[in-house]
Amino acid sequence: MTTGPLPAPGRVDQIVFAWSDRLLAGGRGLGPVATSLGTDGLRVWNERLAGGDVAVGQWLSGAAECAALGALRFGRQGEHGAALRLVPARDPNGRPSQLVHALVGSSSVVNAALVLGLHDWPEWSTPDRLDATPSDLEALEATALRARARAGLDETSVRRDALAGLVAGVLAAPCDSYLAEISPDEVGLVAALVRRLDGVAGTAPLTMLLGAQVTRPELRPRLLAAGLPDARNGRTPLTASGGADPDVARVAGLLADLPPASLTRPRAPLTTTAALADWVEAEHQRATGVLDLVDRAIAGTLDEPTRRYLNGRDGQERLRAELRNAGMAQLTDRLLRWTKANPPGLSEAARTLRQVAADRYLTDAGEDRDTADRLLQAARRMDLTAAEAGRVLANWYAGLPKVTSADQYSAVYFALGVGIDPASDGTFARLLPGMKAASLLEWSRVLAPSDHVKAALHFMRAAYRQWGRGDRRGDEGVRALMRETEMFHETIHDIVSACGLRTEDENELYRTVVHLAYGHPVTDLAPVLGALPADAEATQFRPWVALADVLGGDRAHVFQLAAQARRRKAPPTVLEEMLGVLSSIDLIQGLSEQSGQPGLLEPVCRVVGKRTRTPAEQRATCDAALAGRFLAGLVEGAWPDEPGKRFRAYSFLLQAVYQAGDRADGGGLTRAEVEELVRAGGTGPFLLAVVAHAGPDAVVPALLHAAHRHAADLGLPSEIAEFALRGPHRAAEARTAGRTSAAPAHAGTQQPQHAQPAYQGQPAGDGSSRTATAFPEPSIPPQQFSFNPPPARPDHFPSGSEEEWSDDRHPIVVWITGRTVQEWAIAVIGVGALVLLCLLLFGGSDEAPPPRRVAPTVTITVAPSASPTSPAPTTGTGTPSGGDRSPQPTTEKTP
Repeated sequence: MTTGPLPAPGRVDQIVFAWSDRLLAGGRGLGPVATSLGTDGLRVWNERLAGGDVAVGQWLSGAAECAALGALRFGRQGEHGAALRLVPARDPNGRPSQLVHALVGSSSVVNAALVLGLHDWPEWSTPDRLDATPSDLEALEATALRARARAGLDETSVRRDALAGLVAGVLAAPCDSYLAEISPDEVGLVAALVRRLDGVAGTAPLTMLLGAQVTRPELRPRLLAAGLPDARNGRTPLTASGGADPDVARVAGLLADLPPASLTRPRAPLTTTAALADWVEAEHQRATGVLDLVDRAIAGTLDEPTRRYLNGRDGQERLRAELRNAGMAQLTDRLLRWTKANPPGLSEAARTLRQVAADRYLTDAGEDRDTADRLLQAARRMDLTAAEAGRVLANWYAGLPKVTSADQYSAVYFALGVGIDPASDGTFARLLPGMKAASLLEWSRVLAPSDHVKAALHFMRAAYRQWGRGDRRGDEGVRALMRETEMFHETIHDIVSACGLRTEDENELYRTVVHLAYGHPVTDLAPVLGALPADAEATQFRPWVALADVLGGDRAHVFQLAAQARRRKAPPTVLEEMLGVLSSIDLIQGLSEQSGQPGLLEPVCRVVGKRTRTPAEQRATCDAALAGRFLAGLVEGAWPDEPGKRFRAYSFLLQAVYQAGDRADGGGLTRAEVEELVRAGGTGPFLLAVVAHAGPDAVVPALLHAAHRHAADLGLPSEIAEFALRGPHRAAEARTAGRTSAAPAHAGTQQPQHAQPAYQGQPAGDGSSRTATAFPEPSIPPQQFSFNPPPARPDHFPSGSEEEWSDDRHPIVVWITGRTVQEWAIAVIGVGALVLLCLLLFGGSDEAPPPRRVAPTVTITVAPSASPTSPAPTTGTGTPSGGDRSPQPTTEKTP
């Protein structure tokens, strides 16, 4: 057999053997199809492994199929090693064959411990992956491969009695070859045996095959576990029950209890049972010797030289080695007794004890959580500091080949238990990004009601930062947690209360869970509403308010959320706070989209009315209300048969939009605002609301326009309306004429700059002209707006330079004494017309008037009456042809 060059200790090469028509070594059949070796190296190893036929899986002999593992040695001194994994396969004709994946290199690296530790290595080749395997493989780094194998040598599930039985068989015949009567799948049991006795029992290396047999006699492995007919030939059976010698069984039990990492290998292999028994006894005493010193220190019986040894460097190294594998319950008991006794002069030993306890918690907490928790509490009683614990956590984390969810669980509880700040610890900064958002939020949920509420807050923020660096989509796990926890209300409430957070911070936490669950932006609000707490009043509607802040840029979603809050009987202040996230224009436009649902009208009006606005903002708000027809569709549709409620609704809107103040205090809508509103028209309740909120100098224009609108709604010709309202027109004209007299004002007296306007259609000269109305507009059906305003009318407002007369008398006296008889008559008629107007408005056109009896007609004979200022011209018959007349009734009646 070719010896070949010495293998590089830091390199492990790969060869895959399978059936092929084009082998790397030439020809067809079972042979190398992929490798990391060069031509010469492949030739050497292909010869050693017989083209993959050096070991044959037991399935080829009819035994049960399983993945076979093997470790063989080559070379004169066994310096070359090969780790094999065999799986069943088929050749192109469908006949049974096999696929062999071999790792080759130095036997100090490639041995039984390596292949056993790699039994679940995901990089092993399989038949279904063969076609995708390139012919040129990568060489493997020995250090990383050995670390992966050490992590796979898990003895937690090994049966202690079965291991002791196998060990007893080897101790009884240390130089034989063995057949382990176990299933080839019991990799952990074989690994525990190999780790304790490889290189210790017998001079030959402990080569092995599980589930296969070699085809070359010179490569006969020492340990075999295979269900083959000739497997017993020349081999000593190893059974789980052990041998009959009780002394050997006792020693085997001691060795089974000793952790493999604590064993010190003898300088040369041992070949007798007695030598092996002495070695085991010495190892057992050494493993328990330091613990005996600890017990003596607790009891106070240590002499000074022993005290110095236990507290020195050598004693610390030995103490770490032994305590790392001691039982957690025994270690906990020693720590508690040490805390109670507090032996003097052993500060370093105490530090080692508590640090080893912390490391054992992280390493073995998965085996027994309750025992591990008691161990950690004992370490804290020994004054384990956060700095010490942080170093232990960092060392433990650095040694993990792969971080599992169990590791994360242990690390979190460890850090919280020993006082490590997750927000500042570097190990946590590397640990948390590997956790899913749902796991981080679940931790927050668990920790929020405890003393670790700051950690709960940190986990929520860490999840949000991690989400922000990704695709910003929602997570189903978080959505399920949201539904279960009712939008995390209790957790957020605990965090806000304990950490003294502000409302803005609370809203940000709700933003965190909403975005983690449903992504950003939120496109479908229905599942979010479904996750809100069932008992809204118990939460004081905080989730609703916070969610409104999260959805502040989406008008439709905010109104949908506010509508749900109102249905759940949210108080007005809550609704106002929710709606306050929208601009005034969005509020008005959003209300116009709530057809038939006027419940949010009042809170919207309160929000809009309370805001301080610049002139530009005020103008924009008014334009939005006008463009939305002052929510006529909403108001009229909500209360079609209740004009009083419609009037109050319009009053709310006018007050909120214009913020005009109370007329009794000199406020109210200005004439310009009234003109803007009445030009647009509207229903009776709307126009009455405009009248109700018009300023003192705008009431009459508002009333006149309302009367004209009402007359038009009744179908009356404009001449009749003009005739009915001629008195108020003339009174307003006369008052304006009196105020615009040419007499100058007294020096130093500031005069008001607003006088009553003369409306379009009012005659400029003789008041008898009735061809034009004061507000010429087409007839508009009741309860509908017609926002198509007519062209702007000429401005008949007096110039700002005109001033009123100044008089030293009281203004009321001046006004009364300045009226003429004609003016008094016009005023009396105007008052009557206004009374009639109010009756018409309050009677309204919203409901049909009740039927009434027809009164008898009275014929009025008008006698001529001379004008107070000039005689009236007469016709040939003596009847007045013009001027004012005073009607004189007669007693003549007509049916």
